[in-house]
Amino acid sequence: MTVPNSYISQRDYVRLLLPFVLATATQPLLGAVDTAVAGHLHSPAHIAGVAVGAVIFNTIYWLLGFLRVGVTGFSAQAQAGGQPDEIWASFALPCLLAALLGGTIVLLQKPVFAAAMLVLKLETDARVVTAAYYGILVWAAPLVLINYVILGWLMGQARIRAALTMQMGGNALNIALDILLVLRGGFGVEGIALAACAGHIFSLLAGLYFLRPLLPRVDHVREKLLQLDDLWRMVRVNGNLLLRTICLLVQTNIFMASSASFGTLTLSANAILFQVMLCFSYVFEGIANTSSVLAGRAAGSHCPDMLTRVRHCTLLWTIGSALGMAALYLPLRTSLLALFTDLPDVLATAATYSLWGVLFPLCAGWGLTFYGLFTGASVTRPVFLSTLCALAAFVLAWAVAVPLWGNNGLWFAYTVFYLGRSVFLAPWWQFLRRAATFAPRPVTA
Repeated sequence: MTVPNSYISQRDYVRLLLPFVLATATQPLLGAVDTAVAGHLHSPAHIAGVAVGAVIFNTIYWLLGFLRVGVTGFSAQAQAGGQPDEIWASFALPCLLAALLGGTIVLLQKPVFAAAMLVLKLETDARVVTAAYYGILVWAAPLVLINYVILGWLMGQARIRAALTMQMGGNALNIALDILLVLRGGFGVEGIALAACAGHIFSLLAGLYFLRPLLPRVDHVREKLLQLDDLWRMVRVNGNLLLRTICLLVQTNIFMASSASFGTLTLSANAILFQVMLCFSYVFEGIANTSSVLAGRAAGSHCPDMLTRVRHCTLLWTIGSALGMAALYLPLRTSLLALFTDLPDVLATAATYSLWGVLFPLCAGWGLTFYGLFTGASVTRPVFLSTLCALAAFVLAWAVAVPLWGNNGLWFAYTVFYLGRSVFLAPWWQFLRRAATFAPRPVTA
């Protein structure tokens, strides 16, 4: 008698973990470079304008982030099932959806920007910078969303080298052009946006190169795309991820709107600290991506013991990463903040609130990694419900703490939100393990 191999060694986990962390770490590095470049343009309005422009695009792309997260789980499950048509179908439908959504964003760019300006009250100088940044970068929306799908599919297939080349190559080009166009060429904030567009183009071309084997099977997946059961499952899974992302966006926009209400100086300081938090988050995202791929394999193989082992590895690496990042940040935070700006007032204001960065990885780590188990298995309703509860906790903390403690109260509420994502998701573990997706696979005599 043979049984499915449910054992995932630390070596198996690390083989995926290291390249995924390396790939995701370039994303906050990119945002950090954008902020740092803007911070050397001799006006807080440039930092604030780029930060608010980034919030607009984060609002759009986080809202549609299910295009990557959901595809990773479907792709990993299809690979474990060993059916080529399922593997290719897990890419084709989300790619079509990404192209349609990206085109819609371009068509609606003016009302989207107008709506954002109603929510985010900016001083005149910062608004001008935001408009220049947004007006260029919005044209890359279809590229960004298609890249989401390609990257998620490659990650689900555990094609590590391809995913690294696509993501790190695009980000490296973006960073290089940031320095060349802005600091050397004097293009200002427009150069930051043009550099980002060039990075997205590179990523798309690289992704299409790695997807060459898909083309011969286009006729085979056409019928698969019309099967309503598969379509409904994808809609249901992605719908929960969409609702979860809406919760994230509400929290982020409340945070940024409150920051803006304290003035450009505080908004600029918070934008820098926010980039530091993103650096922490993306390390955890690399762990979540690893867990998502392996949980998807467990789902595709109908093996709950494999899922339990993946959870154990996730916990160990989450604890180690959280303690390590907090220990490094505490003594180095002043030097780290100085990398983002040479404006004394902004730097001094950021330093005032910098200790909140020590608490963030310790409170947020589990929630930011554990959700990968759920998305990989396509069991996403607990992810939405736990994030909704965390949002409720954030709003309560924000309503009480901000009037009392000002910007410190805002960072307190921010920390409560991410602690809530950890606390409210953990109890759903037994539900995940009992899910029908993980019914034992029949053994073979």
